[in-house]
Amino acid sequence: MNPLIKKLNFKDQEIVAILGAPESFTPTVDEWQELANIDTHLKRDTKYAFMLCFVTGKGDVQQFSEQIDGSLVDDAVLWLVYPKKSSKKYQTDINRDDGWQPLGDLGFEPVRMVAVDEDWSALRFRQAEHIKSLTRDSKMAMSEVGKKRTKK
Repeated sequence: MNPLIKKLNFKDQEIVAILGAPESFTPTVDEWQELANIDTHLKRDTKYAFMLCFVTGKGDVQQFSEQIDGSLVDDAVLWLVYPKKSSKKYQTDINRDDGWQPLGDLGFEPVRMVAVDEDWSALRFRQAEHIKSLTRDSKMAMSEVGKKRTKK
């Protein structure tokens, strides 16, 4: 298995949504197709257990958040892939700590970050009620559940 696919916590989910992937990610998508059915657009009648979405700015995060509401199974693996600040190909107004509030409004909190390549990083989001140990400053929590769990 491709090391990146493994690093992204793929666990043999039958259907994977990969949205907005750049051409440079095509070889990884091709490898992934040997392991799962890949949807590059959300299907109305499908609930996804694994979703990977490429975004380049806050507007994309907002748009994506509106699209995924109701499209994920409970405790799905959700990754948003965004340009690194050091990327020479892409510019962005989001980073690890800023630009994700639309997902917080849906009850998600960021839980893990991995490097995808020289241009992209991936940030995993999880519904706050499924996070076993939520250890962060309450000011950094994005969801209502996260804010309640981090208050001291």
